[in-house]
Amino acid sequence: MPRYILEPARRVKVAGRCDVVVVGGGPAGVGAAVAAGRRGANVLLIEQTACLGGMGTAGLVPCFAPYSQFDEPLHTGSAVEVVDRLKAAGGVGKDAGTLYWVTIDAEKLKRVYDQMLAESGGKVLSMTFMAGAVRRKDRVKAVIIENKTGRQAVTGEVFVDATGDADLAALAGVGFEKGDDRGRLQGVSLEFTVAGADCRRYWAFYRKRFGRNARMNEWLQACERKGQLPRLKGAEYRVIAHKEIAPGTLGYNFGHVFGIDGTDAEQVSCALARGREIAHNYVEFARRHIPGMERAHIVATGSLLGVRETRRITGRYRLVIDDFLEARHFADDVALSDYPVDVHPPARGKGRQKATNKWYFTRLPAGESFGIPYRCMLPRTVGNLLVPGRAASSDRLMQGTIRTMPACLAMGQAAGTAAVLAIRRKTSVAKVDPDALRKALVTGGVKLVPAQTAHSKARAAARKGN
Repeated sequence: MPRYILEPARRVKVAGRCDVVVVGGGPAGVGAAVAAGRRGANVLLIEQTACLGGMGTAGLVPCFAPYSQFDEPLHTGSAVEVVDRLKAAGGVGKDAGTLYWVTIDAEKLKRVYDQMLAESGGKVLSMTFMAGAVRRKDRVKAVIIENKTGRQAVTGEVFVDATGDADLAALAGVGFEKGDDRGRLQGVSLEFTVAGADCRRYWAFYRKRFGRNARMNEWLQACERKGQLPRLKGAEYRVIAHKEIAPGTLGYNFGHVFGIDGTDAEQVSCALARGREIAHNYVEFARRHIPGMERAHIVATGSLLGVRETRRITGRYRLVIDDFLEARHFADDVALSDYPVDVHPPARGKGRQKATNKWYFTRLPAGESFGIPYRCMLPRTVGNLLVPGRAASSDRLMQGTIRTMPACLAMGQAAGTAAVLAIRRKTSVAKVDPDALRKALVTGGVKLVPAQTAHSKARAAARKGN
């Protein structure tokens, strides 16, 4: 069999000419498209699935990560607007009064994103894959797309890579890192939704027997060793999050499948099948062993695999773990965060999570935060490309804090806003004035002034003394 097949050259129809082209319709992509559309740009969003929202919708993640570990939200602007709209639609279960691990009704969240994009004037092409990129010198000129209409090209002034995997950036020749120093990647998960549960009895059993997920996971592992759960190789049963989406309905962020590269189609395909196996094994087990689950059944598994990390671009600034530990802020901050270092293990084993990451779920003191600088989204070698979301420039530990949906929404809003500023001022995205960008974000409801706490004042005094 030949290693390659030569395709004949062909002319590709230009399907659209836009100001801003966003690739990827997850939180970062929606945040970018909505922000650019609201500022009057002609925006096209390209999405490979049938809906917007990424892991919160197609992926069935049952809750948002916290908007802050403490009282006041740090992810503001469009990020909070999404939750406020979801609450108004009755899509947060019993979490209407909080911004801490807010429950997600995926179908209602799909409508929230649809409405926000439509109101902004942005357009979306669903069920569309990006198949290539055209770069001329230091600019992306077009992306090549494939869908039911066929192969087409879309040109733009500014491009936003919100794929989560830096797919466009990689095609455009941007450098990147992937995984840890041995190339290992965090375990992936396939989420699922269960109906027919007696949630009152389920939660009563959980609180009395376990009280927290770690103890339930120890029990699941013991049940696996006893043969009450089918044995897994290269994967594990693990409750990461479980939420009551509606009466009788539970959403699960559950299980790990290890050794999966989210940029490899064959590996992703295998992980999807393995994730469904894990979900059905667990529910069959739960029907026999967990009160309230006797009549439970799976009504959906995610159509999008929960991939936590792949590529991280080489950007103009690389956010590192010391930025978190020192609660650093920058002159070009476009978002604030205090989410802990949340890096999942690359392999199965007791204590593996802490063994591979000594800062796992380290929290900042109350009221402190770190900044996410605009430069993290700027590739060094392409002048009209922005990369918000989990593929932004960072070390692996910091990627574990900024990969959450609220942070991606916040970075997306910054990327979309910066794209319009660059177009209006006829400059590259790297030359956008940070002060002008921050002012525009504040006008859009974004909070960018970090709190002054006793800890932060002491840190500032120590720095000044040095």
